[in-house]
Amino acid sequence: MDWAFTEKFSLLPGIRINYDKKEIDFKRIIYGGLEISDDNPDKEALQAIKNSVYSNQEFNASIDDTNFSGQLTLAYKPTKNYNLFGTFSTGFKPVGLNLGGLPTDNGRVMTELAVVKPERILHYEIGLKSQPLKNLIFNLTVYNSDIKDYQIQVQAESLQLNRGYLANAQKVQVRGIETDISYTFNNFYFFTNLAYTEAIYKKFTNAPPALEDTGGANYVDISGGVLPGVSKWAGSTGGEFNFAGKFLKYEGDYFFALDSYYRSTFSSSPTPSKFMNVAGYALFNTRFGFRVRQGVTTYIWVRNIFNRDYFEQLLPGAGNAGHYAGVLGDPRTFGLTIKVSF
Repeated sequence: MDWAFTEKFSLLPGIRINYDKKEIDFKRIIYGGLEISDDNPDKEALQAIKNSVYSNQEFNASIDDTNFSGQLTLAYKPTKNYNLFGTFSTGFKPVGLNLGGLPTDNGRVMTELAVVKPERILHYEIGLKSQPLKNLIFNLTVYNSDIKDYQIQVQAESLQLNRGYLANAQKVQVRGIETDISYTFNNFYFFTNLAYTEAIYKKFTNAPPALEDTGGANYVDISGGVLPGVSKWAGSTGGEFNFAGKFLKYEGDYFFALDSYYRSTFSSSPTPSKFMNVAGYALFNTRFGFRVRQGVTTYIWVRNIFNRDYFEQLLPGAGNAGHYAGVLGDPRTFGLTIKVSF
């Protein structure tokens, strides 16, 4: 709902109701491997070794959850070119179940980890959306999110969990500031945006150990550590120049565009590790072509112009036996795009 109770003030409340019900009947049966005869005097010891690599596992779980969430935004528009707002909102990620097996403790399946608690969020935000000049747009937002039972994929040391499992971090905080600017002048368009983000575990006492601590404690306290996948600084800048022309029988615009994206170093592991930090990088892209409203639009493009080598992600190998793998970013890529509009 959008309620404008004066010419300058408006209130925007909203509510959402969600119900989830999930069930799992998990049964894993292994076969092959070391054959152990019944008359072997070391049968029990050999079976224990075999089970330490992979073993039968069976469990059942059922869960349902009803969630009420929503938002309340107060907006103030002193002039037609400026809009100030403040928002309080709640959010959630539904309750979950682990579908790929569970960790074990001295041979006991930890069925208490089958259910993944719903993630609940309290979010505060204040901001400005403005057009101080005819062709200039300036927006600024400051925000804070407090998250309870943050859902995160972890990779344990046990080989029983070759895909890892979902776990809950007790408390997480994400806060930052974002700004974006765009400017249009005759045949030129320019944009830039920048974001500063701080994302930390406020409390996570039962996290898996880091890669370098494989073989030690099963769980560690990483409260105060940084979340994976979040760069403190990220931004992009670009522009486009166009001019009227004709291509074949169509009238339209020739255009040339160049843009760049940058992000600073970020952790690539649920538990911070000195081996699992992806170095910051910048990428540049360009495109050139002919654009029409109706007819054929054609352009060539190049991504990662300077053929920058970079990782998108670093992750522990299956079973986390002390090794890790990397997901490589795309190299320099060329292409041609043809679009037809009617």
